[in-house]
Amino acid sequence: MAKVVVVGGGFAGLSVAARLAKLRHDVTVLEASDRLGGRLNGVSSGGHTWQTELDSVTLPGVFRDLFHKTGRPLDRVLDLTMTAGRRHVYKDKSVLDLPLGNRGDQHAAIVEAFGQDQWSPWVDTLADTWDVVRRLALDQVFAGRPAVDRSVRATLQARRSLARLAEKDLDDDRLRKLVLDPVRLAGQDRHATPAFAAVAHYVERSFGRWQFAGGLPALAAALETRLGERGVTVELGESAHELVLDGGEVRGVVTARRTLPAEIVVWCAPSWPAPLPTIRLMPVIPASRTLVALSAEAPAMPDEILVHANPPIRLWSGGEGRWTIEHRSGEDPLRALVRFGIDLRSYVLDRTDLSPSELVGLGHWGWAWRGWASAFELPGVAPQGGLHFAGAHAHPGATLEAIGMATAAIADAIGPAPR
Repeated sequence: MAKVVVVGGGFAGLSVAARLAKLRHDVTVLEASDRLGGRLNGVSSGGHTWQTELDSVTLPGVFRDLFHKTGRPLDRVLDLTMTAGRRHVYKDKSVLDLPLGNRGDQHAAIVEAFGQDQWSPWVDTLADTWDVVRRLALDQVFAGRPAVDRSVRATLQARRSLARLAEKDLDDDRLRKLVLDPVRLAGQDRHATPAFAAVAHYVERSFGRWQFAGGLPALAAALETRLGERGVTVELGESAHELVLDGGEVRGVVTARRTLPAEIVVWCAPSWPAPLPTIRLMPVIPASRTLVALSAEAPAMPDEILVHANPPIRLWSGGEGRWTIEHRSGEDPLRALVRFGIDLRSYVLDRTDLSPSELVGLGHWGWAWRGWASAFELPGVAPQGGLHFAGAHAHPGATLEAIGMATAAIADAIGPAPR
């Protein structure tokens, strides 16, 4: 049995702690705030709670595996249902309702909206990319450069940017916007983002997007319960800031009030521990969020809408009239939406605006791509000395499904405690 300290009690910390405790390790979770769950809990204002990030996930098998490997199966704890897809709205007010999770449905929707389908055969070409990425960097702890030989680089089109890929492969500007606008909204430079990032569209088409009954707070609560069932020690209000290292091996974690011995540390907090050298990557600056509560008279809308404005705007529903609007323009997003046929202004009962600086205070939002080789610089790649990283600030990315695959790979690499 190894003594494991997990720093941070967000989704990464909860999932890796549950997995390692089930493998019979002695696990302690340190959480700086007064509750577990991190950003899964959302933001509350005026008696309402909103999610600051899209509250649907893809790769449902990641979450089913997490619950199956740590105790009772997911379907005995939480309902997980597929969403209807995503609405895309263009500047001429034309609409594409794009289903997710089925190639045939996507083909039919594209043909109906655009008259022909260049999208489906293009997404088909990403199958090999997904296979390589999954095998080398998701199903196992990513070894970094040694794992990426010439054949892998060829499959990934490693040196090609996402902008170049879309320009070369897609003739219709509306389809290019499907690829490039989400990247722009996320704060990434399309010319610095590698082409293999487009694999997200293959994943969405293949697996769909899914929502938890009760939303992400329900996921946080279920995982907190699972930690109790697995005997994990949880220390709230305790912030770690430093590692104890001996010859490159981790020996403990230093908090504001003590030093905890540890044979394995999984750092899931957005802070960076001393005495490790500073990461050379630049953190992503999140888009602003406008959180609105709408009256019952508001027009019916799909649960997720991507508006291809300049810059793009995304809306998603949290149920009961709550909507999150993600945007990067200095213009009031409610006014900008009017030009696209979406006028919600007269239905707003409550509104909260969150600036990028306020959102940065809530946690890490990932790193800015600066070419394909940035993947080798992410925390969590090629871990050494019993120190692992997981979370939005670590390999392979900030989405919940990416974090879930990372924590599964970490648990597999550590393995069960000897009997």
